[in-house]
This record gives sequence, C-alpha cells and structure tokens, in this order.
Amino acid sequence: MTELNAMLPFTPHPAHRDRVVVSDAFDLLRSLAPESVDLVATDPPYESLQIHRARGTTTRLTTNWFATVPNERLPELLREVYRALKPDRHFYLFCDEVTADVIKSQQGVGAVRLPNGARRCSCGFTYWKEIVWAKTTLDGGKIRGGTGYHYRAASERILFFEKGKRTLNDLGIPDVLMAPRAGVPGPAVKPGAVVRTLIEQSTLPGELIVDPFCGSGVAGVEARKLDRRFLLGDIDLAYLDPSLADLAPKGAVVSRASEVPADPREPPMLEDLVEGTASDEQLEAARACGWLDEDGAPSESLEKLLALRPKEREAAIRRALRIEAERAGEPLTLRAWRAWALSGRRR
Repeated sequence: MTELNAMLPFTPHPAHRDRVVVSDAFDLLRSLAPESVDLVATDPPYESLQIHRARGTTTRLTTNWFATVPNERLPELLREVYRALKPDRHFYLFCDEVTADVIKSQQGVGAVRLPNGARRCSCGFTYWKEIVWAKTTLDGGKIRGGTGYHYRAASERILFFEKGKRTLNDLGIPDVLMAPRAGVPGPAVKPGAVVRTLIEQSTLPGELIVDPFCGSGVAGVEARKLDRRFLLGDIDLAYLDPSLADLAPKGAVVSRASEVPADPREPPMLEDLVEGTASDEQLEAARACGWLDEDGAPSESLEKLLALRPKEREAAIRRALRIEAERAGEPLTLRAWRAWALSGRRR
C-alpha cells in the first residue's frame, strides 16, 4: 500500500465522515472491518475491455487508460465486499455483458432460483438481476448509438447483489435507468443520476458508501448530496472531481483532469529515450520527469516501465505521467505528455 494511506486500516464509525484514499482496491477492501459498510457500488476496470481494444470497436475507451482486473480475481473482489458489508445490505457492480457472464459462472449462478426469484452465489451473496443503464442523448429523448458490432452497445449492466434481506426504498423504480454519459473528464465515468438512484434505493442518511475503484468519485459526489458518508479509493486520483479534492491525502496528485492543456502529445517510444535517438525536447522532458538522469542514463522508474509487457506498458506510462508532481518551470513537452496521459488519445 502507498504511504499516503498511513491512516488505513479504516474502521468506519459514525463519527467519521468522508474520506478519499490512494490505495489498491483489494488492499482497501481488506483493510475494512468486517460488517462495517452499508453499501458498495463500484465499477472495476474489467478484463473484457481487452476484447474491445483488440477488435478496435471503440476509440473512446480502451485499456490503454488503466490496468485491468483479471477475471480470476473477481471472486476475491466479491468475497471481500461480502465480508465488509453489514448484514441486510446491497452491492452494485457495473460491468459489461461479458464480465456479467463471467461473474455468474464463477459464482455458480444458474437457472435454479429461490422462491422469491433470486439466485444464490457461492460467496454468500444473493444475486437478484442485471439493472441496465441505457445511454441516452443529452436531452434524454432517445437511446444513443453505442460501440461494437451486431447491434451497437448502448447500455451497461449493473449487477445487483444482496447480503441478507433489505427492501429497496422505492419499489416503483424500473430496472432500466436512462441517462446520458457523464460529461466530465476521465475513463468510464458513470452518470450521477444513475449512481444517485442506487444510493437512494439502498441506503439511508448517515450510512456509509464505499467505492474502491472510485475514478472521478461520482459515488462520493452523490453521497454528499444525499447526506450519506463515503470512503473512496483509487490508485490514481488524477480524475477525481475537484469538489472532493480537499479530502484526498496530503501529497496526492488530484483533480488534474480538470486542467488538461489544449495540446496533448504522446511521448516517444521509451527505447528512443534510452538510446538517445529522441528529439532534444523529448529528452529534456524525460529528464524533467525523472526518467533520465543528466547524463542520459535511464532511471529506476524508467527501467520498471521498460520491463513491462507491451500490452501493459501504455497504461503504466499514462499513470506515471498523471501522478507525476508538476514542477515550476517544467518543459512544455512534459505538460503535453501529461495532457496525452489524461486525454485517452490512443497511440
């Protein structure tokens, strides 16, 4: 865990209000006291995004933004969430149809149903159904065309799990939630209206909401409006909503996406930096961000990036640039690299 998380492990208490931490999601969940959380609502970077990248079916979101959670770790995620939730509480997990199928297969969710129509999961949860977020035009008037082939993907799934039994606050809400995509910077940002509905349905004022893959922190933004407490975590807070920046750990780089310069430029191949064949401007930027020393030798951080597999390297380069502290008088080229890291523009 990063040293920015010196206050973890976190044992929630009514006196504690809201917090944002820099942490690996699994570390954060393991740090929580058993049966201490009222709701978990989260959107992990699921492995099936690799499919979309490989097929070239989307240019808006691909795994070059971030490292994905392997499918084999999804059972661990559900176990840790189950352990941290209080009895009679809910868990919402955003995903696509591929990951939904993977999770249901892993959890032994088949055709056999309980008398109330729900199905048991091997980790202890009761699985109810997939809620659908239908992506609309900005005016909400119609469904917006999505990405992919064989009928465009204009929706996302929200898997609805229950620990024990808790009645939803409004039984009249349909299982299709219509909302436009969020208009804020960042990968896979969920609309506030959808997240707000989930929070309103499954919690009461003062209860604690946790999102271990918080991204822009939309769960915290909506929880604050509804007088719920929240704990948000992510390994990278560059996309955090500026309204939550004061809650982040001291020294963390936060809310950088709201300050993206107008001229994103991708860095050169790392091998060009090591071999000195990059331009003088690029070599200067590499020295400024600590990838090269004054003599042009690669630093330990650059060596670590070079050691990664090509499919993992771009996400790591983006994250390194996003969390790199800005320096007074730094080269414009380095600022342009940082803008590229935040923009999602593909190589």
